[in-house]
Amino acid sequence: MGIIRKQTIIGSLFSYSGALLGLVNTAILFPRLLSTDEVGLLTWLIAATMMTSQISSLGFGAVISRLFPYFRNKENQHNGFMFILFCVGILGFALSLIAYFALTPFAPGYFDSDSSFNLDYLFYLIPLVFFSIFFNLLDGFNRVMYDAISGTFFRDIVFRLIVLVSLLLLGQEIIDFNQLIFIYISAYCLPAVLLFAVLIKRKQVSFKPNLKFIKPDLKKIMINTSVFGLLNNFGNKIAAQIDKIMIVGMLSLGANGIFTVMSYFGVLVSMPSRSLNKISSTIIAEAWKKKDLKTISKTYAQSGLHQFMVACLLFVGLWVNIDNVLQIVTPEYIEGKYVVFFIGLSNVVLMLSGISGVVIQNSPAYRKQSLFLIIYAGLIVVSNAIMIPIWGIIGAAAASFIASLCFNLMKYLFLLKRYKFQPLNYRYVLVVFCAVLSYYIAYLLPKQDSFIVDIIIRGAIVSLIYIASSLILCISKDFNDYAKKLIKR
Repeated sequence: MGIIRKQTIIGSLFSYSGALLGLVNTAILFPRLLSTDEVGLLTWLIAATMMTSQISSLGFGAVISRLFPYFRNKENQHNGFMFILFCVGILGFALSLIAYFALTPFAPGYFDSDSSFNLDYLFYLIPLVFFSIFFNLLDGFNRVMYDAISGTFFRDIVFRLIVLVSLLLLGQEIIDFNQLIFIYISAYCLPAVLLFAVLIKRKQVSFKPNLKFIKPDLKKIMINTSVFGLLNNFGNKIAAQIDKIMIVGMLSLGANGIFTVMSYFGVLVSMPSRSLNKISSTIIAEAWKKKDLKTISKTYAQSGLHQFMVACLLFVGLWVNIDNVLQIVTPEYIEGKYVVFFIGLSNVVLMLSGISGVVIQNSPAYRKQSLFLIIYAGLIVVSNAIMIPIWGIIGAAAASFIASLCFNLMKYLFLLKRYKFQPLNYRYVLVVFCAVLSYYIAYLLPKQDSFIVDIIIRGAIVSLIYIASSLILCISKDFNDYAKKLIKR
């Protein structure tokens, strides 16, 4: 347990540090040093890579996390598991390569007016997808070898630090955009190489096959697990990245650049949920093993309330400062103001649902999560196809909100009907009241000359009123008890 706790703390530290670096790179430096088309190109390449690499991993990540204990045998090189992993990676890359050459002739029509600009860089998808597939697989393997932080460090810290340095070099005109994009792509590929080197150093890499170990029953379980893992990955990545793909095809690279930068602010609302989901997964899995529905119900309800409280505070603090946010970016990004609003709201809904996804994923009905994710992905595609032509990038953000609302409502209704878990009560209404009250009081404050000072003042007022009213109304007993302990200190 000490190892888990230590790695959770360090991993969370790396994740938040990476988020801060991402904020500096994406929200501050990108708008100032790159055109909207250049931002759109970079983010499109990564979005396409993430979608393709997750699908091309063939759901094997689920096999690693669920079935590796059957293979674990250090003396016997884990019964040839690494050999299977690499075969899957090569097969997935081969399939993605076929898809690349099959779809390339359609690229000029897809990129339309941006074709001459974007097609020059399209070949970068080949190394990006190759290294991303193997990063996903090696990171999964590394985690079951009890190292959950190396991959996070390489992808969240090392990659973003290199991007930060290259952006600063671009700002000083030491390098040009072509050199920047080469460094950016190389930096994105680097974590897979570093992770492979770590595994080699620990002598955890062996390509010796042991196919006799895979009996028919185990083979059947591996295939079934891969199929559901593939469905989960497909739904997850379609939902997370398809808006960027569709914006480029239906609008332009520049529109995608604006959407990506402005949506980054909205995504910050959900940052606290990431650590909670990782920590709660172990607790919920253990409770399902013991069939302890009382603990699951209590954890589910508390997570939803506390995450909703945090999400509303962050969202109100963000939206009351939206004019200041627009001063952080350049004037071209002003049209993305309501992208922040809708993406922020969609993440409030995500936080409101608490750990519903974790509960379903670890339940006997875990296959339902795959179904919900596929429906979610379909909703994203359809709503984007309808709303982007009408409202542009704001339509894409609104589509994300609608799909997120439907997705989390499905999970809520399923848990309510199947297991009678009911997390919602009057306290959620009180949270909304505190959020609205703190917003309007902060909104009425006079504008300060310095937008930085204005952010600090409005943020402080929102926090003070929101926290004070939450304590007075006793929305959360745990929160009130924690506050009393701090006061006594």
